[in-house]
Amino acid sequence: MTSRTKSALLLAGVLVLGMVLGALASGTMFNRRLATIAELRTSRGMAFALERVVRPETEEQRRAFNELIEQTSADYADVFERTGEELRTLNDTLLARVRPLLTPEQTERLENHLRMRREGRLGADRDRGRRGRDGPRRRHPRPSPDSAP
Repeated sequence: MTSRTKSALLLAGVLVLGMVLGALASGTMFNRRLATIAELRTSRGMAFALERVVRPETEEQRRAFNELIEQTSADYADVFERTGEELRTLNDTLLARVRPLLTPEQTERLENHLRMRREGRLGADRDRGRRGRDGPRRRHPRPSPDSAP
């Protein structure tokens, strides 16, 4: 093997290794972000988030603050559950109304998208970025009620 071939193989290997490490790091960061979001939906996560904002000055203030958060944790859980149920109902209604307008392929894509959103495997803007840079530019702003002709 010539030195030129060895150099090319070494360079290709380093490139592949960099890509693999980058993908692993990106996946790890994504999973941590999802875990953080899921934790915020609990009373303990809410307490941590609010505690960072308030920054209690004494341990007594911290305990009192956390007790109040714990007292409202059931209410937070109810709101999260109710919101999720309402969103699922709204998605089902939308799907039923648009299904006659769509091709079978479009219907399948929409059902898969809604299922992945429900399972938390798809971010709000994730599939828009898959098309490249033209995604955000393709959106048209909604006309405001004031600007109606």
